[in-house]
Amino acid sequence: MKKLLEILKCEICGGGFQMSGENALQCEKCENIVPQRDSIPMFTEIPEGIQPSEKEIRGPDIGTPWRQANWEFLADWLKAQDPECLILDVGAGRGDFLEALKGKNFVALDVYPYPEIDIVCDLTKTNPFRPESFDAALVLNVLEHVFDSQGLFKSVAEILKPGGKLLLAIPFMVKMHQIPLDYFRYTHFALEQLGKDNGLEIERLEGFYDPMFFLGEGIRNIQWPILRKMRGWRQYVGRILLAGVRFLAFLMEPVIGAGHIKSPYEAFSLAPTGYQVVYTKK
Repeated sequence: MKKLLEILKCEICGGGFQMSGENALQCEKCENIVPQRDSIPMFTEIPEGIQPSEKEIRGPDIGTPWRQANWEFLADWLKAQDPECLILDVGAGRGDFLEALKGKNFVALDVYPYPEIDIVCDLTKTNPFRPESFDAALVLNVLEHVFDSQGLFKSVAEILKPGGKLLLAIPFMVKMHQIPLDYFRYTHFALEQLGKDNGLEIERLEGFYDPMFFLGEGIRNIQWPILRKMRGWRQYVGRILLAGVRFLAFLMEPVIGAGHIKSPYEAFSLAPTGYQVVYTKK
């Protein structure tokens, strides 16, 4: 908490905060009160309709190929960083990358007070951090759930030090998830423009391409929503044909290979599973 108090500012007067009992923070200048829930400062209210996520085990070899690529993307970047650099994990949720960040100097932020979170705040509504407080910010599989993307980029740019990094991972060709808080899919052209609009220059931009993932999603869509509604001989024939498709997909996977990283400007396919970006604050 001491580390967090050093970089927080009051949205009313810009003053610092101190503890006020066990359940609140109080501005040292104007006495503005910020409540706490389970010792987590609540700078914004919990969004209506949010469905809290369950804890899932994440790791470099766990989850979808896209998630594994995200882990490698972050882990490789962290290896080259000063262990003292201060990182803000935006939309940290249940700590998907907590193991990768172990031993690092970081603050976990989300709009819901999960046990793994240090501060609850919607950065599109208020920015409780002092300018240029962080060396880096992580926005990993979060931006598609943010309605005001410009507001988020503006806040992140303000709290990054000059030369600070923003690491972004965002899905593109994936199904809707965390409904109803799933709003957008961005092309790499949009991601470039978001950076330019907020003083962030792209240092690294890559797409993750995984055609077998799309094939698997198509098979699952046929298996559950479609075949379940069929009746009689059509369902029987459909199940036989789908079994054949699944067997061919099984044979095809080692031939096609796993998903791969490619510059979206050089990739043959224009449909990546998602993008991974490193921005630098000018």
